[in-house]
Amino acid sequence: MPEGLQFPTREESVVPDLLAARAAEDPDKPFVLFENEQWTRAETAREAWRAGNGFQRLGVAMGDYISSWMPTGPDVLRTWFGANAAGAVYAPLNLAARGSYLEHTLNLAESKVLVADHELVERLPGLSLPHLEQVVVVGGPSPVQLPWETVAMEEVLDGTAETRPELPRPVEPWDDLSLIYTSGTTGPSKGVRAAHAAFWNYSNCFVLPYVTADDRYLSSLPMFHTAGTGITYSMLRAGGSMALNKGFSASRFWDDVRRFEATATIVIHGMVTFMLNQPEKEDDADNPLRTVYMGPLSQHEEFARRYGVQIYTAYGMTEVPVPIVSDLNPTDGKSCGRAADPVHYQLRLVDENDIPVPPGTPGELVARHTLPWTINSGYKNMAAATAEAWRNGWFHTGDQFTQDEHGNFYFLDRIKDVIRRRGENISSFEVETEVLTHPLVKDVAAIAVANPDVHEAAGDEEVKVCVVLEPGGELDPADLVEYLEPRMPAYWLPRFVEYMDELPRTESHKLKKAELREAGVTTATWDRTKAPKREAVS
Repeated sequence: MPEGLQFPTREESVVPDLLAARAAEDPDKPFVLFENEQWTRAETAREAWRAGNGFQRLGVAMGDYISSWMPTGPDVLRTWFGANAAGAVYAPLNLAARGSYLEHTLNLAESKVLVADHELVERLPGLSLPHLEQVVVVGGPSPVQLPWETVAMEEVLDGTAETRPELPRPVEPWDDLSLIYTSGTTGPSKGVRAAHAAFWNYSNCFVLPYVTADDRYLSSLPMFHTAGTGITYSMLRAGGSMALNKGFSASRFWDDVRRFEATATIVIHGMVTFMLNQPEKEDDADNPLRTVYMGPLSQHEEFARRYGVQIYTAYGMTEVPVPIVSDLNPTDGKSCGRAADPVHYQLRLVDENDIPVPPGTPGELVARHTLPWTINSGYKNMAAATAEAWRNGWFHTGDQFTQDEHGNFYFLDRIKDVIRRRGENISSFEVETEVLTHPLVKDVAAIAVANPDVHEAAGDEEVKVCVVLEPGGELDPADLVEYLEPRMPAYWLPRFVEYMDELPRTESHKLKKAELREAGVTTATWDRTKAPKREAVS
């Protein structure tokens, strides 16, 4: 990173300006490959302008939020790029969202327009969504009658101009690009506001040092995560291309690498274990891939040897775009790297009073940047949470690290009670809220336990709920999970259930979750994947 780093111009950072610039430079160069089609740079810009003009025709104004709820595919990019082209904010929803969680995230965005896959909209009726006015349905007609104006995506695009939408003023680097949700800990999930400049910072630290305009990045991550959007944005900046498949499959992954001719990719958590568990082949290293981001590091030397790739790792979160990154082929498998930009990205480890701790002492990671708008712009409609996170002029990550005398950071634990499962962050608070709605449940604690099915270093976790029933109550754990299934995203569903007479608490009645996490899976713990006569819920 150059020492004289300057705040980015519109041409360097704003999505519609980048789209226009790339299309003008080399209109016929492929930019994105999907499962069944591909777009050149010119076609990508044209689809963004079509969607942007269509959204404006629906009444979307500059600064509005457009919620997006669909699997990865062409309409995801139309919606994202079209929203930004119209001066609006891209607010993607988790595909697993349902019930109160879906209602909360839609209301947080205050979106008047929701673009949703036809197979998902049946979850909408019955929700209280006072801001929503129109649902744009993708992939087919809505299977249910909706209380909002409903229009097909084809109608939105039909007859729209293929020229860049006109706006009352230019989109600036400090304008919001996205609203992406992160798990709450002591409250509901929060919507993280990120400016175009924050994505510019993300690409500087995480992707651009490892790719060129000749690279093609294969991403199996959904576009409702910062990584999915951030990597796509970064390849737009780099002048390279993207390959977006339907999602990760261990058996299909290397076929995807070869058919898309991908040179870079990302693998996280259990993905590494799943791939290494596949039968080894003589031509495993005969593939176009050259650079892999792996987070966290897990059997990385074996992975690099077997597949003939270079590996690096990093640390980041939705609110803080990748402040820590390693060199290629790190030898220390426990470190997540050093400061990505020690001149401009300022990092500290601090105690509970925000006082810096000495090397080797555990402390919370806090961060700030010398340039504005490059980390996050706060939590939407959550002023108190924003002020708490940004107290004393530093953003507090809630994650505990140590740092050695050479500047290497070592992740220890989450100060926050967030559970990380299959690359998804899960709020223990929200899981507990749903479990407590069962009439036989008196008290509950949701905790993370190590996933026993993947390599320990992969860092993947499973959800365990420790439950106290009402006096005299009897409840089969399988019946509890069945009760929860329609009330929460599938990835929230507890794998482990343990009934207790009471939960450990302090004198001030605060839960001692550390004790529960330390106990982990016990002989008294029920595992739904091993329960007889019941199909496991994935």
